[in-house]
Amino acid sequence: MRTFNHELIEQQIKTNQKDFDFDIREYTVDFLVQQFDPNPNGNSDIFIPEYQRDDVWNQEQKSLFIESLLIGLPIPYIFVADVDETEESDADGRIEIIDGSQRTRTIYQFRTDNLILKGLERLPALEGAKYSDLPPARQRRFNRTSIRLIELKDINEDGRRLMIDRLNSGGTQLKKKKKRLGTEGGEFIKFLHKLAENELFKELTPMSKTKVSRRERTEYVLRFFAYLENYLNFDKSVRNFLNDYLDEKSKSFSRSESKRLALIFNNMLKFIHFNFPNGFRKSPGSKVVSRIRFEATAVGAALALEENPELLKKNIDTEWAYEDLEFLNMMRSDASNSKPKVKARIEFVQNKLLG
Repeated sequence: MRTFNHELIEQQIKTNQKDFDFDIREYTVDFLVQQFDPNPNGNSDIFIPEYQRDDVWNQEQKSLFIESLLIGLPIPYIFVADVDETEESDADGRIEIIDGSQRTRTIYQFRTDNLILKGLERLPALEGAKYSDLPPARQRRFNRTSIRLIELKDINEDGRRLMIDRLNSGGTQLKKKKKRLGTEGGEFIKFLHKLAENELFKELTPMSKTKVSRRERTEYVLRFFAYLENYLNFDKSVRNFLNDYLDEKSKSFSRSESKRLALIFNNMLKFIHFNFPNGFRKSPGSKVVSRIRFEATAVGAALALEENPELLKKNIDTEWAYEDLEFLNMMRSDASNSKPKVKARIEFVQNKLLG
């Protein structure tokens, strides 16, 4: 019979144990819609983070959820977290949705007449209707419907993502997530870790201690290579895209390829260092580098260097990276991860650098 090391069990539990301070809140539909905006340009009080921006529910699923609200069925709590400025200065004091992004987005879409009800089971009289088609009295009652939230306090992004994985998938994605965070993996993972320790890379990508401790820079290096080699095949889900790339690369990675990829990465860093005065930051005083800006700038630069290696020897005007409104709109914190927009961001940088 197997014996268990009780001391080790306690040690592991205490190491990973998280104490969550939380408040239970009730928002009316009307208040929730006022506070949330899927395109907030960094200003809305309630926002959906980049890593769960996919609009997953179809029209029928959204319609059945609205039907549940209309007939008074209880719905699960929406989990949110108060964001600390030490992690994201632009998001300080705002509320990040941890679990409930589909429900929140659906309420907003219906309330703003951007959802037509379809496939209803209990309210066939509303088939094909929008919010504005409801009787005025019913609109007022719908707006007063209570949505319950659990607001977590003092929880870092690692904790928030762990909760998302457990709440949404029951842990089925944990193995692949552990690989992404670096607790598993072979030669390719070791290669990513090594590049993440590059001093110039660390200088160009300022991060909080929390992000560094969970190997966020390794994640950035992974994203760089995944988009560089495969961005044209990206299809909406960042998680699946990165996991699939990591799995495939781990099987085929070789020493010769490590030299090739390291050269591409180092040349890209040198180019950014000499031509982008703020590095990957949007301004000199920025304490963080957004993933969207890093991916677009790094991959776009690498593609430009691949097409014209002579760029390494030139001084390039990059004022557009800080002043061009089209580019700045692409870099917004709410920017979509749809395939066309990912492609547009990367190729915008590439084309600007190539002239």
